[in-house]
Amino acid sequence: MKIFEDIIGYDNTKKTLKRLVDVLNNKEKYKNIGSTIPNGLLIYGPPGLGKTTFSKEILNNVNRKKYIIRKIKSNGNFIEYMNNIFEKAKKNQPSIILLDDLDKFAEDNNTKNSEEFVAVQSLMDDIKNKDIFIIATANNKNILPQSLLRSGRFDIKIEIDYPKEEESLKIIKHYLSNKKIDKDVNIKNISYILSHLSCADLEKACNQAGIYAAYKNKKLIGNNDLLRAALELSYNTNIEDIKDDKYSLNTAYHEAGHAIVGNYLEPGSITFIAITKTDSDTKGITNFQKNEFYFEDITFMENRIITLLAGKAATEIIYNKCDVGANSDLLRAYNIAERFIDNYCMLDFNSWIRNVNEQSEKVKQTKDENINKLIQKYYNQAKEILIQNRNKLDNLAYNLKTKKILFLDEIQNIINNS
Repeated sequence: MKIFEDIIGYDNTKKTLKRLVDVLNNKEKYKNIGSTIPNGLLIYGPPGLGKTTFSKEILNNVNRKKYIIRKIKSNGNFIEYMNNIFEKAKKNQPSIILLDDLDKFAEDNNTKNSEEFVAVQSLMDDIKNKDIFIIATANNKNILPQSLLRSGRFDIKIEIDYPKEEESLKIIKHYLSNKKIDKDVNIKNISYILSHLSCADLEKACNQAGIYAAYKNKKLIGNNDLLRAALELSYNTNIEDIKDDKYSLNTAYHEAGHAIVGNYLEPGSITFIAITKTDSDTKGITNFQKNEFYFEDITFMENRIITLLAGKAATEIIYNKCDVGANSDLLRAYNIAERFIDNYCMLDFNSWIRNVNEQSEKVKQTKDENINKLIQKYYNQAKEILIQNRNKLDNLAYNLKTKKILFLDEIQNIINNS
């Protein structure tokens, strides 16, 4: 079945929806085996990921009368408008109705008992045993009442998440395919910066790169145009505007520390490092590539803590003073360590909290002590790795200070040749 061909990635989602289209088009085949058509499909997830695109692809490939409902009228008129659409769908069976942005139907999103949601529930109940299929999209599923989400109203629920790294690469290539790009463009490196953003964001970055190139009267989009667009979209920064100051090398050592330790523990896990400046006063960026088995093996979580602490460790090894730029790293490291102590009982059972509302002061103290003990242990491990690889740390830091940004291949080349 040649549908969803223009949608890149999301293979499992496409398999499920292709099967649904076949069910809707060939209901007798499924009826003969004793199965019935599911009651409704909900596609949910963050904005810009293609929920409406998936829904319209279904609409375009089913042999049914099609209706789309969006919140385009005021409260009272909107409910009347929905009633009219459902009545038309009943008169023109088999039919299909798309409730686009269902979570925006209610005027007051603070209540799950709004009259719009109640109306949708009633209308869906009214078409049971009718040959009408309902598709709904939502950015925030949690706004919707559980009574509306239950099986019988929406039997199929599909979450659309941000594209994975390999999918991001394919999507970027797709959006660049109709643009004139220079041979110096490294799409793989650009995908490292844009990975885990929405499809809409990826398209925006590619288009913005073209605007930058044309503004400079260039005939082709160059690597720097894409690099600028990607960094501005992902981190709200532009490395072209970064000037060297007396603290640039401090930042370079901090980010190089992350890269040395991350590469040592999991080669290839640091996809790029950069000296930069954002609105949040962040002076550097290190991009971690999370292992696909991260949540299945505590070793990967430990590696992440050690790598997070390596920026602070590197700065303090080189300058022999406290690193004042490690606050966000520490917060993330402590959050993971807290999970080790509280959720996984890594050291003992004395700090596991069964009821957060009734934890004793002794349990709190034991928990904090165990977390600090782990953090100190991992920090020492980071320092040990960096001391053993001091030449690599120095070379990577000085290269980063000069170039402002280094990608995976460059990082590994510098490390391997130091």
